[in-house]
Amino acid sequence: MIKNPLLRFSVIAISTSFLLAGYSLADEDYDVKEYGPKSEIIWNKPIKATFNHKVHTKDAGLDCTECHDDLFSMQRGTAVKSHQFTMKAMAEGQFCGSCHDGDTAFATDTNCMSCHGSSEDPIIWTQPTKAAFSHKSHVEEFELECGSCHNGVFAMKKGAATENKDFTMSAFKEGKYCGSCHNGDDAFDSATQCESCHFPPTEKIVFTQPVKTVVFDHNIHVKKAELSCESCHKEVFAMKKGTLEGHELIHSDNPAKKHKYLESLHNQYCGSCHDSSQAFGYLTRCTVCHIGVKG
Repeated sequence: MIKNPLLRFSVIAISTSFLLAGYSLADEDYDVKEYGPKSEIIWNKPIKATFNHKVHTKDAGLDCTECHDDLFSMQRGTAVKSHQFTMKAMAEGQFCGSCHDGDTAFATDTNCMSCHGSSEDPIIWTQPTKAAFSHKSHVEEFELECGSCHNGVFAMKKGAATENKDFTMSAFKEGKYCGSCHNGDDAFDSATQCESCHFPPTEKIVFTQPVKTVVFDHNIHVKKAELSCESCHKEVFAMKKGTLEGHELIHSDNPAKKHKYLESLHNQYCGSCHDSSQAFGYLTRCTVCHIGVKG
């Protein structure tokens, strides 16, 4: 530790001037000809990856000739143009895999973030239903390794999950896909906290059966009333579009029969909450949901 205040100030001032000039003292002994480019190489095909010469040469003590020209040509973009620059090829000992074999250096199927980082953009699925997945939250917040999921749970291929018809909530309950962790023990059950992955519909749902016309707004129930999806799904309403369309239209001219039928539907569905205790009763404020109804 520098005890002399004047000397300490001088050292700080000199160090600051070097930083403001755009380089540090450590940069002075970096020889580009000896250690290679200082800036990272970034590949975008077949998948985004970065390579740092400094880590391999100056830090690890490797010589340029250990990779060039046998493993990688000394020509920019050669690896990507060959169409053989793949994880499969590396697992067979080609390219990075000649050293990253688990003995000389960590294997190519481990420490994925060292080269690939974590995806900043969420994955958006639109089939069979709209859902979002965040690599960032799983990797950075929960400190999961890529191999935690890409080990047979999800293929390392864009769109692989939705290519299969079994990427469903039923499959999750059986422990497949997200359900392998989201089982209520390792992570929250896939049947709960729906809004973590699914977006509440922004468009109002319009029912034309069994009566015309009824409008339901998810936003009012989710955002204003702060209800969770499982408050209604699946006990009251099935998580399937058009659930109520299976009910027949009311053609009867008998008011008593029509009233009894509608009352049974109200009790079965919306009336489970709209009972005048949890929410306003379904026999009051009819115009909130029913369009064109007087009173």
